[in-house]
Amino acid sequence: MVLFVHHLINGIFKMKINIILLASMLAISGCSSNKPPICNNKAKIGNSVYDIPIFKKEDGRYLAGYPFYTWTDKADFIDTDACDKLNP
Repeated sequence: MVLFVHHLINGIFKMKINIILLASMLAISGCSSNKPPICNNKAKIGNSVYDIPIFKKEDGRYLAGYPFYTWTDKADFIDTDACDKLNP
């Protein structure tokens, strides 16, 4: 019985270490970028207006968001003046 409990505790400890390592690796290599945004567009979400970081502008669309990026159309923003001043 003592040996069984010892193996059980040892197995749980190893499982926790594996989960911590996996979470750390995902956090380090996730969808984040080390490049700063090139500009900010304004978007209305609910009743508030937020500055949305833009990381790339291409064909009238914006690569927006942090830490998860998505291609967004110009119509999704209420103010794109800051990014429209940049060269495409």
